[in-house]
Amino acid sequence: MSGTITFPNYPATNRVPGIFADIDPSQANTATVTLRALIIGQMLPVGTATAGQAVIVPSVTAARALFGDGSQAAIAVKHYRNIDTFGELWVLPLGDDPQGIAAKGAIGITGTPSGSGSIIFEIDGELVTVSYSAADVPADILGRIATAMAGVADIPVSAGTVAAGTLPLTARNKGEVGNDILLAISDASSDYAADGLTITLTQFSGGTINPFAALPAALAALGTRTFDFVGCPYLDTSTLPILKEFWNDTVGRWSWQQELFGHVFSARRGTLGENAAFGATVNNQHLTVMPVFDSPHSPLRWLAEITAGVAVKCRIDPGLPITQVALTVGAPSVSNRPTFSEQNTLLYDGLSTFSVADDGTVSILRLVTTYQTNGSSMPDDSYLDAETMNQLAYVIRDLRSFQAPYLTKKLVSDTTAIPAGSSAINAPVVKQALISRYRQLEVNGYVQNSTAFAAGILVKNIGGGRLQESLPIDVANQVRNIAMLIQFRKS
Repeated sequence: MSGTITFPNYPATNRVPGIFADIDPSQANTATVTLRALIIGQMLPVGTATAGQAVIVPSVTAARALFGDGSQAAIAVKHYRNIDTFGELWVLPLGDDPQGIAAKGAIGITGTPSGSGSIIFEIDGELVTVSYSAADVPADILGRIATAMAGVADIPVSAGTVAAGTLPLTARNKGEVGNDILLAISDASSDYAADGLTITLTQFSGGTINPFAALPAALAALGTRTFDFVGCPYLDTSTLPILKEFWNDTVGRWSWQQELFGHVFSARRGTLGENAAFGATVNNQHLTVMPVFDSPHSPLRWLAEITAGVAVKCRIDPGLPITQVALTVGAPSVSNRPTFSEQNTLLYDGLSTFSVADDGTVSILRLVTTYQTNGSSMPDDSYLDAETMNQLAYVIRDLRSFQAPYLTKKLVSDTTAIPAGSSAINAPVVKQALISRYRQLEVNGYVQNSTAFAAGILVKNIGGGRLQESLPIDVANQVRNIAMLIQFRKS
């Protein structure tokens, strides 16, 4: 009878009679990698979490207790859960930088109302409703704004003391992120202007210094736990190099030493020109940025929902195009929504795009990475799409898991005969096994062109118990557009 049977634990030297079962789980492992999401954001001193230590967050209520109501971290969790209600979510909370300055804004009111009505203020997209009557003076109405704000969760600003017809507002967290908070008045408000009131909104500005100094240690504290989808609001010139280094291919999470993978999603305000100029300054295949223009909701809220949308899609299939994913954030004003041509410009500048339906629903249109040029500063679309990174992580993990049992085998020369059931392998056996596995990945829709893979794969025994493999992986593409040539006829 040909072949041998190798037991992982049962000793061949046993002479004691009996029937013995040695369990080998290697053929029963169907476990998959947990695809976790991570939100990076600032907490408030009242939060119970420890700054710099990632914590799993089961609910929005828990987030408010852990990080403080109105904190960046709690707000991001709320919006993440608007899209991904089930997936595993962690937060890496950071404290404000001691040298940071909080952004400030203000609401001013002048005039004496001739009638009664209501005003609906939008503070970072959260609605704050106040009433007025003919007997009011501006200070009365402004005082009601502060009272109403206290009854609305997830407002990222605090109200100061009314003075000279103005209510000062201050971002709860210090840093540049507060500069992106918008103030507006809802179209649903009654006609306060006809009643004699004039409202002046001073937009937030002056916030400085994101907590980049604490970020490297906080990221290092993640250890070897994997996070495939990472939302981060910091795109300043001090933070961008930190993100690039932590996820890079040489020594970072995508390197051969770590193979932990992960992709960072962010968003930013600005005009088309400002966003295009920003795109020219970044070149990172592990970073995706969405311009949000003058959306009533801050980039922080956008990036949380985008991260969640990607997580939901990828858990189904990492190769699915991340498009037509509906978000709950508010759309930019009609005049600031990018045209078709402007969307194409953004995509060539390494920035992502969204669409807006007739009812105002915002959806992800296309997510690209900020990678645009290679080491020779030549245009390079190798890492154009965020889906490419998701698929590469999936396929690499699959092939690693598939070959893990080989690490318990003996390695013999290419010409050595290996009977079935042997505890030895050689390069040709591994090569054929990889070709077979690749074909299975192709059947499942993760890769393509298995014939080319079989022709191009190289597996070499270089001695000393070492195998080297060159794997020409060709990940599946996504349907991006369909061009129809309509050659109509008239007879």
